[in-house]
Amino acid sequence: MRLNYLREHWRTVFIALAVATDFSMLIVSAVCSYFFRNVLPPLPEVSSSVYFYFTLYFISTLLLFCLVLGVYRATYHSNKQQQLFLAGKAYIYSMLVIFASFYIFHLHEIPRRFTFIFFLIVPLFFLFGRTLLNALNLYLQKKGYGIYKALLAGYENENAYMLYRFTGFPELGYDIQGVVTKHRGENTSNYLQIISEDETPNMQLPYYSLSELPQVVSKASIDKIFIPSPKFATNGYYELVEICKKENIELKVLSPESDQLLKMAHVYDIAGIPLFSNKTSAKKLISTILKRMFDIVASLVLILILSPLYIITAIVILIESGMPIIFKQKRASIKEGKSFDFIKFRSMVKGADNLKESLFQFNESTGMLFKMKNDPRMTRIGKIIRKFSIDELPQLFNVLRGEMSLVGPRPLPVSDLNNFKEEPEFWDAIRGRDNVKPGITGLWQISGRSNIGFKEMVLLDLYYVENQSFLFDLEILFETIPVVLFGKGSY
Repeated sequence: MRLNYLREHWRTVFIALAVATDFSMLIVSAVCSYFFRNVLPPLPEVSSSVYFYFTLYFISTLLLFCLVLGVYRATYHSNKQQQLFLAGKAYIYSMLVIFASFYIFHLHEIPRRFTFIFFLIVPLFFLFGRTLLNALNLYLQKKGYGIYKALLAGYENENAYMLYRFTGFPELGYDIQGVVTKHRGENTSNYLQIISEDETPNMQLPYYSLSELPQVVSKASIDKIFIPSPKFATNGYYELVEICKKENIELKVLSPESDQLLKMAHVYDIAGIPLFSNKTSAKKLISTILKRMFDIVASLVLILILSPLYIITAIVILIESGMPIIFKQKRASIKEGKSFDFIKFRSMVKGADNLKESLFQFNESTGMLFKMKNDPRMTRIGKIIRKFSIDELPQLFNVLRGEMSLVGPRPLPVSDLNNFKEEPEFWDAIRGRDNVKPGITGLWQISGRSNIGFKEMVLLDLYYVENQSFLFDLEILFETIPVVLFGKGSY
């Protein structure tokens, strides 16, 4: 029972261990800094209470940046190099914020020797703690903890690449059991022969046909299947999607295209993007409740803080083009999904929707997304509020009403969804997009917004739906700040 529980909840347990390890190493760094401060030239001494408050401030700032930059999510699904890269960013940002606060608030009673030593030795203790954590992880995996049994789906050249990907990072816990193809006869051998860098065989994996998959899943206790396709359920893989749904197996896209897409969203996940996920309902319920509580509190605070901007924007829209100030539109996450009245500050001329059909030949996006850099329907003030996402602020009231969330998939106009012609299997593949509330911001917005096509936007949404958590929402909200300030990808 204990083994099964840890295996099922290993991600949560391992992230908690990472937080506890980092916190412990920061405490050790602070204690060492306090005792070794006297090795430096004498400086004005401060009261003992100052050391306590500064330690608390340093640790809180460092851990906060670790949270919003994804250090702890990366602990579970990224390689060591990427984990160190994110930790380094958190370290640099926290240093800049701490030293800037000294200057801004004119703090004079600063433990200078303590601060210098603390920031000097923190990286060393972080590396030491993470080395111990990774060693513990590998040891427990040998005992059966945190191991995911998986299959690869595809053909020989693709699967060789994917297998190297997983065997190169054993700490992630993926145990590849075989390869699934549409028909075993497509291959010259019943085994996939993996050749090492010195051109010697070092692994053989059995091939299975789709018809054999249910028996293999049951016999080998398969948790996940990885597929080398960025095109949803195409290339004959739709049948595989249906089998995974029936057998309750998680199916993920794994390809160079999806890798690049996730990097654009500042997300690093070796395990790819899901086509089908089997999250437990209990976990979803807890996550949904926490997310809703955060949405209510955060949106209320933001509305109060930004109320002067609401008033100014409404006045300038009224002066330039009159009423209405607010633009309303029926939107939903997927075709035939639940719709709601999506509200924005009006940034276009009156009746802009009626003019869209005549402009379709100038569309600069793909799929059902309609985007033009120099849209003639845009008003002068509309171009400004669009660039800095001010037009999106009324959606905070959509959040309060429970129709949207701060973070989630971008809702699309119902009229566009209904007019978009696509095969039924496409809509089945992206139905998970409707499993969470649509959001004001999301992975699409922090990846380039209007520079990202429809297919890419949906893939990012599917990744978010499967990995949604409070920590992930904090990451996306933090990454949204520079996007809004610099108007990245908005038109």
